[in-house]
Amino acid sequence: MDIFEEIWHGNLSPHEFNHIENNPYYKDAIRLVNSNQERLTKDFTLEQKDLLERYTTSVDELSTQTELDAFKSGFKLATQLMIAAVS
Repeated sequence: MDIFEEIWHGNLSPHEFNHIENNPYYKDAIRLVNSNQERLTKDFTLEQKDLLERYTTSVDELSTQTELDAFKSGFKLATQLMIAAVS
């Protein structure tokens, strides 16, 4: 089966590739973020914790959209390169 058939049949899902699991940089960065958040919120009131959670959710949504836009741009560029290569 070629790559297009793999995608069509749902056998290949790019979002399922776990580039974080085996990358020590991400593991260290996540651990640091979690540690800093715990230290920061240790003495927060419930209202402050709620506000931080809403802020974090908003940042995550923005990051997700940014990643999607970067993926689309990369895919478009790759397609243009492939067209130029076979022309």
